Amino acid sequence: MSDKIGILTFHRALSYGANLQAYGLQNFMFKLGIDNEIVDYRCKYMIEHYQKVFRKTKGNKLKGFAWNLLSAKSVIQKKKNTTDFVEKHLNLSHPYDENNIKEANNLYRAFVTGSDQVWSPTCVGFDPVYFLTFADSAKKHSYAASIATDTIPENLKDEFIRRISDFSSCSLRENSGANLVKNLSGKDAFVSIDPSMLLKREDWDKLCSDNAPNEPYILLFTVPKPKNLVNYALELSEKHNCKVLFLNNFSRKIKHKRLTYIDPVSNNDFISLIKNAKYVCTNSFHGNAFSLLYHKNFVVETDTLAKKNIRSESLMLSLGLKSRILSTENKPDIDDNTDWDKIDRLIDEERERSKKYLLGI
Repeated sequence: MSDKIGILTFHRALSYGANLQAYGLQNFMFKLGIDNEIVDYRCKYMIEHYQKVFRKTKGNKLKGFAWNLLSAKSVIQKKKNTTDFVEKHLNLSHPYDENNIKEANNLYRAFVTGSDQVWSPTCVGFDPVYFLTFADSAKKHSYAASIATDTIPENLKDEFIRRISDFSSCSLRENSGANLVKNLSGKDAFVSIDPSMLLKREDWDKLCSDNAPNEPYILLFTVPKPKNLVNYALELSEKHNCKVLFLNNFSRKIKHKRLTYIDPVSNNDFISLIKNAKYVCTNSFHGNAFSLLYHKNFVVETDTLAKKNIRSESLMLSLGLKSRILSTENKPDIDDNTDWDKIDRLIDEERERSKKYLLGI
């Protein structure tokens, strides 16, 4: 058995945040002198529902077929971008699937599952591998695992409790998740910052491309369907006479002279787009996180048409930045001064806590 730690996460998801948080955790652990590699687990549910060019859709089959046609080109490019990034920038094991994942148990001294929504009851079909069910109890740890909800469906509660009951240590990304683990299992859970925030600006600069526009722009980055965010960005565009570059995760495009659609881009371009933006408007957790790291004037919409983004809300409240949350009741002044020294200090404190936790595994 080697002295390596194996990381289980959504490293191959077609998502900027998923890829970058995997890079963040792996490289922070390397900085701490912890030898590790990402266990290259190929999740069947993720492949079927998120990574195929023509995917299974719910409801009307004709609409589903049309959606697949509209999104095909984007999915193909996202897959290429993700594969290029993963193979170039991540230290990986050989591939595993549900049939041979048990073989990994004897190859690592410990496992860390996380970050991302690895413990979500819905995200990847409640896949047991992300609960490390294949590993010895003494080897089971999580880092910033997200449940992404404050309730577990009744029909999954007993199984959820069984899966987490023998973890040697538990680290969750949100307070709501830590409270849920405590209430259901009695286990204490450590609340940790997202791995994307374990690294500093200068670390991310190493990945940053030179492809951002030279003229001022507003980056509008959405994952779930926004409520008020697009209109907020367009009003901001009118006020400052600069264009809106729109990275979005839904196929239905909004036609407007000030909107320029740029999705998909590479992970390296994603970092550059945030770093060089005049303003950032987002409803994405990782759009939120990188805006903080790069000291951007930004707003985040946590209440979307799909669901409430409790991850961003938890982060913003913990940093005292409630005023930057866009809602029906609150329209932030994006140019408000932010005490970045204070924010950096708070994030540094969280890094230190995470350092102690990871060194204890």
